[in-house]
Amino acid sequence: MSDTFKNAMDVLKGIGTGKLTGCISTGSGQALPIDHSLVKSQISYNEIPGLADPGIPGHGGILQIISVGYGDWALWTGRRHFYQGYSYEEIGYYIDLSRELGAENLICINAAGGLDRSLNMGDLVAIDKFKCFIPIPGTDRQVDGGQFRETSPVIKEKLLEAGSSLGINIKSGNYAGVPGPTYETAAEVNWLLKLGCQVVGMSTVPELIRAQELGMTAFALSAIANVHGKSTSLSHEEVVKSAETGVERLGKLITEFIRTFDM
Repeated sequence: MSDTFKNAMDVLKGIGTGKLTGCISTGSGQALPIDHSLVKSQISYNEIPGLADPGIPGHGGILQIISVGYGDWALWTGRRHFYQGYSYEEIGYYIDLSRELGAENLICINAAGGLDRSLNMGDLVAIDKFKCFIPIPGTDRQVDGGQFRETSPVIKEKLLEAGSSLGINIKSGNYAGVPGPTYETAAEVNWLLKLGCQVVGMSTVPELIRAQELGMTAFALSAIANVHGKSTSLSHEEVVKSAETGVERLGKLITEFIRTFDM
């Protein structure tokens, strides 16, 4: 354990972080409005050794500790990306910290693109399986992304239950994690569809793999920010704007999920 990691742990314990049940990370424009009464403490990434502001518009760089009767959850708002030049280890640093604090579960929430035209902007898609097109040390680097990796059916069930209680519909699909930062051409969209992917994004996959390596259950939830053939423009600014319109609903969903996870 490096001195930087030890110092980061001291900082997190110093703000009152107890044993974590799990951690949740969010992407572009997804600063979730969690019930304030559940927020135990809050800290900027810049105050945590080894973890700086992500440096991308829409990624807040804030950690909140959410406390409920059975334990704490870490809500990491903002993440690092491969296309920024970060390594696999740097991208997964917050997961290593969370795991050291006891977290056994990870949920990655992202703003993603819809490959399947049956999807619409604003849809929530629970990710059942994912393919990795991001170069990660030790992973199978086949052109087609290799075999699908599965996410946690237990977390999915809990999320669907929370959504159902709030009248929030959650669809299901498979995710393609690509390096970015460019958006897919029509040919690439068709190819990914043929491979069995309905959703695409530039994050999440390294984090899911890292969590699974650490023995955690891992899951992903995508908020569809644009759909191929339906969206009029493709830019990061439009993704952030689209994602921000759904954060209130996402905040209610995650609050309900955390409240009822241990029931």
